[in-house]
Amino acid sequence: MFKDKFIVCISTISWDFLLQRHQIIMQKFAQNGNKIVYIENINPSFNFKLSIIFKIIKRLTMFIFKVNKTPKTNIEVISPFILPFKDKVSDFINRQLLLKILARKIAGKLNQPPIIWTYLATTNTLSLIKDLTPEFLIYDCVFDAQLHPNSPKDIKESEEKLIKSSNLVLTDNQLLFNRCKAFNKNTHLIHPGVNFESFTNLISLKEPTELKEIAHPRLCFFGGIDAIRIDLKLINYIAREKPDWNIVLFGPVINTDISLLKSRNIHFMGILKYKELPAYLNFMDVFILPYKLKPFTRSLFPAKIFECLASGKPIVSTPLEELTKFKDAIMLANLPEDFINCIEKALRYDTQEDINKRLAIAMNNSWDKRFDDICELIITEYRLNKNL
Repeated sequence: MFKDKFIVCISTISWDFLLQRHQIIMQKFAQNGNKIVYIENINPSFNFKLSIIFKIIKRLTMFIFKVNKTPKTNIEVISPFILPFKDKVSDFINRQLLLKILARKIAGKLNQPPIIWTYLATTNTLSLIKDLTPEFLIYDCVFDAQLHPNSPKDIKESEEKLIKSSNLVLTDNQLLFNRCKAFNKNTHLIHPGVNFESFTNLISLKEPTELKEIAHPRLCFFGGIDAIRIDLKLINYIAREKPDWNIVLFGPVINTDISLLKSRNIHFMGILKYKELPAYLNFMDVFILPYKLKPFTRSLFPAKIFECLASGKPIVSTPLEELTKFKDAIMLANLPEDFINCIEKALRYDTQEDINKRLAIAMNNSWDKRFDDICELIITEYRLNKNL
């Protein structure tokens, strides 16, 4: 097992955001005796909004008063203060001052050269990595930064530099695997996973009180509600065409106007803690994954697919390329009317055989198995890198 190392994780999300691959993998490293420094997003924004001002105030307050977000033993969370703007002056201040302060802060905690695990591939990231001089560099490439509308203009160049310089590259989907493999032979495909044991014995769970006022059938989507990825028009179409169905949405609304979703049969339930998720999912009838189909979403692998499968409930999704491999266990629909037809079929004809098929897939895609695979890859490449 890979342990007794100092791992610096450069993340794209806050520690207390929706529990994802970023936090889960770092938690497992910490549980195995590694020390983790988790750095929250250092990527500047292109859009000046009021939320950016609040972000500056929050980060500056945490920096000045040394607010501690450390969640568990062996994990320290750092919310670095950088200027969240993309211009030449801000870039200079960030790289020549603020990121160097951050690097010195991290270096003061080290008793050995760090392993850096990064989800970001920006020039800021490259600058921080250079200042930290890691002994081993891992790029976990889980979204298409080159096609994301909010990525820096130089992201293609900076990402290719990162891929080439990494000792190990991980991806969660085939499209990004193919791209990274062209620049680094040590690229491996590691899909998301699921804490399957959390979804066992669901029959003993009581229905959450706030769901009791919502009639069946209940269609559910959980996760970030983001207009870049999620087809709000499709959700609105389902609600309009089927007023007796109830659409239940869990998760944060991310820079998105949801006025289109103001309907009596669309219910926003807020953000769930991960440990609460199984109880709520157990009382849904069908899960919907209404992702947009466009170049950016070609590489999306919704990690929630395994949590949906682990619940045993039917799933209807738009045909994302990464989900077509599960076409025998989930239903895929491109056109809005086909989406509704699939939901109707799921409500009427779901069988125990269908349920067992979904559960089997989830069971074979546990986070424990994923983490073992990751550790094996790291140990192999680490030893090669050290000539052990």
